[in-house]
Amino acid sequence: MKKIIVDIDNTLWHFASILYERMKEINPQITQPSEWHDYFFWRSYLTPKEFYKVIKGIHRDQEMFIPYPDAELFLSSLKDMGFHITIASHREKETLHATVNWLNRYNLVFDEVHLSYDKSVLLDNCISVIDDSPVILEKAANSGIICCGLKMPWNDNGIYNVFDTLTEILHYLRAKKLHEAK
Repeated sequence: MKKIIVDIDNTLWHFASILYERMKEINPQITQPSEWHDYFFWRSYLTPKEFYKVIKGIHRDQEMFIPYPDAELFLSSLKDMGFHITIASHREKETLHATVNWLNRYNLVFDEVHLSYDKSVLLDNCISVIDDSPVILEKAANSGIICCGLKMPWNDNGIYNVFDTLTEILHYLRAKKLHEAK
């Protein structure tokens, strides 16, 4: 089975804009997402308890947010290429219902959903990873896995490829001929 791991936040929808708005309610000094060059930028503005409460709230409200315009075509194209799609996110298990409802509402094709704080456990059995996290992308790249993500200020200087759109990622994966892998 050709497994591909696809993240949700900042991969299938623009999570950073909502995160910024909700963090700003707690600390008005927060910088704009375009200035988040460090993946752990939030540590300068919120306590871990505050940050994870904000994240959990966004994930509970997932159904309120619209995916990127090319998300549906991206996932359906991966499926047409023969991939088993695992949607993986650093989320609490209790947000599974909201996550699955959101995926279904927007016709975002998937085979399984994996919610945990350690997506790297999925790397052993996959052919590719699509994520915005430089931590996950670097682990995948160091394991020889084809990995890439959407270009964000916090991930644009890594040992992996980042792109402006999901459509560009799809072209990259096709060029890598992953759909022909066995």
